[in-house]
Amino acid sequence: MTGRKPAPLLSRGVVLALAAAALFFGVWYTRYLGVDFNELGRHYDADAQVVTTDSSFVLGLPAIGCLLVALVLIGHRLWRRRG
Repeated sequence: MTGRKPAPLLSRGVVLALAAAALFFGVWYTRYLGVDFNELGRHYDADAQVVTTDSSFVLGLPAIGCLLVALVLIGHRLWRRRG
């Protein structure tokens, strides 16, 4: 035992990864989950004149990736504390 104080569980990297995941989840929700698509997989917003397709589910991938990074960092910290 070296007597060193263990590193905090929520480091700057974990907080940044969780913040990025929350941001990407918010974008994913508004661009994909919050939209009603027609039978062709499209949604037309007449006010903004924008067509959104159901392929925008890929916006959830960065959110999941950032969340996985945060979980791996937390898991690594817990593993180091255990040993």
